[in-house]
Amino acid sequence: MSSIGPPTGMRDWLPQDALLRQRLMETISSVYRLYGYLPIDTPAMEDLAVLLGKGGGENEKLLFKILKRGEKLAQAKDDELADYGLRYDLTVPLARFVATHQGKIPKVFRRYHIGPVWRADRPQKGRYREFYQCDIDVVGGASSAYEVEVITATERVLKELRLGKYRFRLSDKRLLPLVLQGFGIAKNQVGPILIAMDKLDKDVNQARREIDDVLSRDPEPWKKVTALLLRAYAVRQHDTGRHDRMEEFKKYWDSIDHPTIRADIEGILTNLQAIIASVQSINPDSSIVFDPLLVRGMDYYTGPVYEAVVEGLSSSILGGGRYDELIGQFAGKKIPAVGCSIGFERILSLLQEQELKKSSPQSSRVLPRVLLIRDGVDTIHLHQQAEKLREGLRSEGIGVEVYLDDDDVGKQFKYAEAAGIPWAIKRFDEATSTITVRYIPTRQDHTLSLQEFKTRLHAESPG
Repeated sequence: MSSIGPPTGMRDWLPQDALLRQRLMETISSVYRLYGYLPIDTPAMEDLAVLLGKGGGENEKLLFKILKRGEKLAQAKDDELADYGLRYDLTVPLARFVATHQGKIPKVFRRYHIGPVWRADRPQKGRYREFYQCDIDVVGGASSAYEVEVITATERVLKELRLGKYRFRLSDKRLLPLVLQGFGIAKNQVGPILIAMDKLDKDVNQARREIDDVLSRDPEPWKKVTALLLRAYAVRQHDTGRHDRMEEFKKYWDSIDHPTIRADIEGILTNLQAIIASVQSINPDSSIVFDPLLVRGMDYYTGPVYEAVVEGLSSSILGGGRYDELIGQFAGKKIPAVGCSIGFERILSLLQEQELKKSSPQSSRVLPRVLLIRDGVDTIHLHQQAEKLREGLRSEGIGVEVYLDDDDVGKQFKYAEAAGIPWAIKRFDEATSTITVRYIPTRQDHTLSLQEFKTRLHAESPG
C-alpha cells in the first residue's frame, strides 16, 4: 500500500499548530508595521534565470525545478526541460520585485515578507523541504540609522515573543577577514578559517581542529588566531551582562602592524560603536553586544551583520546584515539594502515546546473558544436566544462553535474534548443573564453571570 502522508520533507498542520503559527505571524507583522514596514508577497515560483543567474552554486542543487508544459515540454531538449523553479528564499524574489516595480515603490522601501520556501534538501529532524521564512528589509537606505531601526524593531519582536534571555550579536562582514590578514594569514586560508570559526557555538573543539589543519605550519598566526578564538568562546560562554567588548578585544587588533588594515579596522569599529550606542539609547534594555567572531555565511553581505542567540541554544534564531550590491544586480544600478531574516521555524519550535510545558489546556489558543451545544429543545424563542448569545460573544472576540447535529449531549461533550474546546455552553437564561457551562477538562458544570463567564474566558486566553 502506498503512503498517504504528505510528501517527504513536508508537513500537515493540525489546527492547534496552525493557530500557533498564525499567532507568530501576527506578532511579527504587528510589530514591524509599527515601524512603517508593509507586507509584500511574490509568486511561489520564479523564472530559473532569476533563481540561478545571481546565485548558482549550491542554490542550483537545492532547487525544485518545474517542467515546461504541453508542447513546450515535448519540444524541449534534455537540458532545457524546466523553465521555472520554486523560490528557495525570500531575498532573491525581493531583488526581482524591486527591479520589476521601480517607479512604483518609494525611494526608501520598507517591507516584510512571511511565506513558504522550498529546498530539495535531505529531510531530517528540524529540517524540511517546505518551510516558512520571515524577512524584513529596507531597500534604498544607505545610512547606518537603518541598521539601528532594523535591530530595534527586531528586539521588540523578541520581547513580544518571550523566548527567554538572548544576546543580539553585532559585527561587520569585513572585520574578521581584515583581522586575519593583519595576523599574516594568506588570503586563500581566510575562507577555511572563517568556516571553522562559524562552528564555535556548536563545537569549539571541532573549530580548533580545523584551524590547526589550516595553520599547523605557521606557528605565529596559529597562536594569534587560537588566542582570539578561545577568548571569544569564553566571553560567549560566561557573559554576565553588558560590558565594553570592544575594549576587551582591543589588544588583538592593536598588535596588527599594517597601517592600512589598522585604519580600515578602526573605521569599521567606529561605525559599530555608533550603532550599538544608538540602539542602547533607544532601548536601554537592549541585549546588543559586539562579537568579533560573528560569521554570516551569505556572500552577499557587505557591511554590518548580526544574529540573535537564545540562551541554551547553539543555533541562532535570526540573522541579517547590510547587502548593498545584490539588488543592484537585478535593477541595473547600485541600490543599498539592509535586512533581517527571522528563523521562523526555529522560533515556532521553541513556542511549541513552551506550549507543551503549560498546564492550561487552552494555552495555545489565539482566541478563547466555546462550544454551544444543542439540548434537544429547539423552540423559536430558545433558538433566537442562542443566536443572540453567540453573535454577542463573537463581537467581543470569543470564538463560538455551534454543534449542528442532533446527537446526545454526551457526544457533544466528547466532540468538544477532541476539538480542544475547553468550555461548552449548556443553557443561557436571558431573563437573569446567567449561563450554565461545562469545563471540559474537569467535566464540572458552573452557573455564572454572562459577564463573569466572559471575563474568565478573556483572562484565561493568551491571545
